[in-house]
Amino acid sequence: MLLYRRLLRSVLLPGYDRFRSRRYVERSRFLEASQWWEPGQLLEFQWAALRKLLRHAFQSVPYYQWKYRAAGACFSDIRNWDDFKRLPLLTRDEIRRHREQLCSTSYKGRLLPHATGGSSGVPTRFYRTRESYDWRTAARDRVYSWSGLHVGDKSVYLWGAPVGAFPKYKIWKTRLHEALLRQWTFNTFSQTDELWSRIHADICRIRPASIVGYVSSLKEFANFLGRSRRSIPRVIGVIAAAEPLIEDARLDIEQAFEAPVYNTYGSREFMSLAGECEYCDGLHINSENVVLEAGRQIDEPSKIIVTDLHNYGMPFIRYETGDLGNLKDGPCACGRGLPRLSRIEGRVLDALRGADGRIVPGEFFPHLLKEIPEVARYRVEQKDLDRIVISAVMTRELSRSSRELLDSEIRKAFGAAARYDIEPVEEIPVLASGKRQITVAMQSDSGK
Repeated sequence: MLLYRRLLRSVLLPGYDRFRSRRYVERSRFLEASQWWEPGQLLEFQWAALRKLLRHAFQSVPYYQWKYRAAGACFSDIRNWDDFKRLPLLTRDEIRRHREQLCSTSYKGRLLPHATGGSSGVPTRFYRTRESYDWRTAARDRVYSWSGLHVGDKSVYLWGAPVGAFPKYKIWKTRLHEALLRQWTFNTFSQTDELWSRIHADICRIRPASIVGYVSSLKEFANFLGRSRRSIPRVIGVIAAAEPLIEDARLDIEQAFEAPVYNTYGSREFMSLAGECEYCDGLHINSENVVLEAGRQIDEPSKIIVTDLHNYGMPFIRYETGDLGNLKDGPCACGRGLPRLSRIEGRVLDALRGADGRIVPGEFFPHLLKEIPEVARYRVEQKDLDRIVISAVMTRELSRSSRELLDSEIRKAFGAAARYDIEPVEEIPVLASGKRQITVAMQSDSGK
């Protein structure tokens, strides 16, 4: 394992970077060193990167030029962190309405489209650059390395699958990429004991170093291992992603996998934002890649605001993520200078069920609905085992292709007999519980 890891890092990945004019290896090596900088040195790097980004936004991003001028802000006024934090926030609604005007005029033809299901039922479609993607993947891989999982080590992902049909060349490209990195990805969007049994057999054959997964998928696999009295080969760690990790779930997963669980925090807009190190005392923020703002009051979580320091094609400056959290004071025992989050409160996603008993993680619907451009906001509720209602604020009537995609993916996840209705609404009301909940299970399942 160590020999292949060295081959990958010293020969294969640098060769790929040179061939594709990429800088992943360079960014990765930088982040491996910079995590040990003193906090003051990290702040200096952040401020220099932020000033460069802001100058670029003021000079070449039409929407920021208009927005900041209307707010009475100019680049020369931003002399310190307090000045920066007076800039108005960027919202999902602004991105939806002004996406093209948020793109830099100097990056035309070099932007990669992307989308997220949103943390509050608001799909967001945006652009990123290849340069920013190298920073993001390097930051994610650094976070994973804190659990002991390094690039090139065998790993299993209990994950979702892309929706819709893809050309064969893209499928083979993905397979080649995963084979090179020695990753095995299993689609857990439709969970049955038969699926878990197959995954268990494959894990016993693969013998991965680590397992990465949605929190809900890890929890359901842990439940399967418990009730079937099975175990898996020893892993060095389990990495929890995409959903909130509560303490009870952490303990259940650790007991079933007989390995420590490492919590991570990220979003599709930025990929990896933070993660736990070996001490699991707060989540270290990838502060060389983002500026993350949050309060420090322990009893009162505040809005998490993020600025992406390296996506020059469509800059996210003081973006309101929709999540809540707190910064943690004091240094970590690991010695890293990176700031930390003490806790995160994200979206609430109930798992739903098919008529045959299969479990569908709530993460399925954000993953699917981000591909439906006519849906501006949504909430999904399961009324009974064979009926799902999608309340949606629509921008226009569903196209034939969008309807076909919904039909095929929902039946793939829930079974051929699954029924769903789309109910157009003017707004999505807050639940009586006060939760920011975008998938809601049946009353008998959720206990609400």
